[in-house]
Amino acid sequence: MVSGSILVFEYLYFLLQARNAQNSLQEHLTLAVEAYQSSGVHTKVSMLIQTAFQKYGEDVETLCPILVNIAEENQLSMMLSRKGIT
Repeated sequence: MVSGSILVFEYLYFLLQARNAQNSLQEHLTLAVEAYQSSGVHTKVSMLIQTAFQKYGEDVETLCPILVNIAEENQLSMMLSRKGIT
């Protein structure tokens, strides 16, 4: 799913910055995917996106800010930083 990919790549970018690229790109990507899979955010994000599309259909002008907000509120880097995990 696209939303999952965006969140994984956002966290990958965070890992690359936070850890000064000490590991390989593949190792960082693996860590990002594992964090996404174990975070439980997938179910929440999927539900929020599905609800937005059901409510607003294909109204792109309304959907875009809603989808950006969903992504911002569910950034893995922010969620995991608050838990002390990087």
